[in-house]
Amino acid sequence: MEGRPERGVDDAQKQKLIFISVAVVVTFLLIISFVSGNKARTQRDAALKEVETLKEDNVKLSQWLEDRTQEFEKYKRAYEECKAKSKTPARRRPEEDHGKKPTKKKTK
Repeated sequence: MEGRPERGVDDAQKQKLIFISVAVVVTFLLIISFVSGNKARTQRDAALKEVETLKEDNVKLSQWLEDRTQEFEKYKRAYEECKAKSKTPARRRPEEDHGKKPTKKKTK
């Protein structure tokens, strides 16, 4: 009968060993999940910060583009005005001749 009590202790030790093994595995999995969760949170925060920075840059670039478009339109209007002025025939003034003599047309 001495063999039987040893089995009871052996079964109790096996149960304790199984319980401790499961506890270690669960603890290990929890540590891994916390570490990966923190890493994911850090990456998410960095991505959100980058998105915010890109939005600010986009607003700045939109404003810059609007300014350049207005400036372009101003120059375009000035060009069109100059072009329209050059199409109207202007009379030459004598002082614009700069001392050139008028040429006579040859007649047949």
